[in-house]
Amino acid sequence: MLSMVLIVSCGSDTSQNAPGTPIATITIRFGQFSGSPTPDLNGFYCGGWATNTTPPYSMNGIEYIYGKFTQTVQGNPVGVNNAAAVATILWPDGSTQVENATTGSDGIAVFAIPLRPSAINHLVQIQITFSSGSQTCTIPSAAFFTAVVASPTATTTSTPSVTPTPCHRKKCMTPTP
Repeated sequence: MLSMVLIVSCGSDTSQNAPGTPIATITIRFGQFSGSPTPDLNGFYCGGWATNTTPPYSMNGIEYIYGKFTQTVQGNPVGVNNAAAVATILWPDGSTQVENATTGSDGIAVFAIPLRPSAINHLVQIQITFSSGSQTCTIPSAAFFTAVVASPTATTTSTPSVTPTPCHRKKCMTPTP
């Protein structure tokens, strides 16, 4: 069976086909949207980092870890002064170490972490928590470093040496003692 459907439209221009019709209209309703496309800032932020993530290991080596605690004041970040900062160091051998510091006026706390042999070629993670009054903030991701074995590298520098200068005159005079 063969079936065919034929649709035919008859008639003059409809309002959809005539140029200029229908007339586009826009309706603006004020006060319908009370939100902002940008979310409000949190009251407090914090973070932590190591400036050297691959320090050379030495028996008396120290790695400095930095943490920053800020609060939002009139839309701008401002350091929280005198906040307590606690760093928990997670060593690769499974042990933990706790270090304490206090933030300065810029909101930065500095932790001096003595290096351990277990840190050689292994990731060391440092979690930092700040507190000031009733406000606390834990850094969203741990600061980290991996100690590496570094040995002095020999350099090839020439050592100056004295070489006699040949005499270009017919008779070279040698001083007599």
